[in-house]
Amino acid sequence: MPLTDERTFVTNPLQAKAWELLQRNELKYVLLDGGARSGKSWIIAIHMINIALEFPNTRQLVARFRFNTAKKTIWMQTFLPLVRMILPGSTDWYHVADGYIEFKNGSEIWLGGFDDKQRTEKILGSEYNNIYLNEVSELSYLIPEMALPRLAIKTPGLVNKAFFDCNPPSPLHWIHKLFYDEVDPRTGEPVKRPELYGKLKLNPIDNIDNLPDNYIEDTLDILPPRARARFRDGQYVKAEGVIYEGFDEKCLIDRDAIPVCEFYTVGLDFGLNMAAVLVGWAGDHVYVLADHGAYNDTASAFNKDIREDRCWDEYNYIAYCDPSGGERIQEITNGDKANNSVEPGIDYINTKIERGEFHVARGCNGVLMEINDYIRDEKERIVKTNDHYMDAMRYGIFSRVSVPVQIFL
Repeated sequence: MPLTDERTFVTNPLQAKAWELLQRNELKYVLLDGGARSGKSWIIAIHMINIALEFPNTRQLVARFRFNTAKKTIWMQTFLPLVRMILPGSTDWYHVADGYIEFKNGSEIWLGGFDDKQRTEKILGSEYNNIYLNEVSELSYLIPEMALPRLAIKTPGLVNKAFFDCNPPSPLHWIHKLFYDEVDPRTGEPVKRPELYGKLKLNPIDNIDNLPDNYIEDTLDILPPRARARFRDGQYVKAEGVIYEGFDEKCLIDRDAIPVCEFYTVGLDFGLNMAAVLVGWAGDHVYVLADHGAYNDTASAFNKDIREDRCWDEYNYIAYCDPSGGERIQEITNGDKANNSVEPGIDYINTKIERGEFHVARGCNGVLMEINDYIRDEKERIVKTNDHYMDAMRYGIFSRVSVPVQIFL
């Protein structure tokens, strides 16, 4: 099959640099980040289509958190138009179905989402040459932990890779930790084999010839300061409308500085993404001591994880669980229904932050990855994306002061 000449579609020097980065065989993980409409997904899509055409019988995955969003954006607006541009009038060379493109040489590009159990199981039940996680600011670190081991198809001459892109979220997000801080998002330890990681920032100004007239001046320049920094300048910043606005570096505490606590609670959020947060209470001060997450786990297995594998059983805690968990709460040791009053719970935590009575241990990476991106939209509604640790934290903290304590024998 004919390959595209990238010069037809790569129209500026920085995109050419990104193209070269994607070609480098010594790299295993590549991040393109930066502002809106800078051509990040465009370059990755061209690269993946070229691989499909050059290497027969390959399978590649492009996925985002929500399948429907992935279909409307990255699929309908990028991949399908590019295939038609690269192979004009050649529909006998490829077949487009609901959720995949199949090429005449046997190669496939699949579309996926992680917001549905069956779709996720389908993704994890297959193997791939390349995986592209689009807009990773929406994803918890559980997703790449599960998906990347599926880079297991062996094709002579092809190096399997993972591609990531995003408009930069908080600097506490796992993508920043992995590619910029070069530390494992789970442990904080230096990443193994940093030479496998490559990154490049692309911003709208670099792609100005492909943007509508005055797009930067009339659209991006007038955004609020944080949104402008993120979507125009490609900076990692707290999002606009962040709910725990007062949370910053002064709230972080080293583990050896945490006092002996008088009482312990756990907040536990059920769902496809499960999260648990361990909280200690010392006087008026609240300490987030540890957290743990799992994907598509059973309640009993998750309970074992936190009690035995994470050794939380030594704290003799009460576990305040997502009340929608129903019978699953019975599988959680010392489990009780949490108070799910969202706004009062948020207000309580914000008050603790304002008084200097809220502390998070530096190793609580799940909480730290979500807290600066836990936001409200323009209508003041909480954005329900990547908030599992935030829900669990609120359950564990607010329920302690609003739910009658049960005695567990």
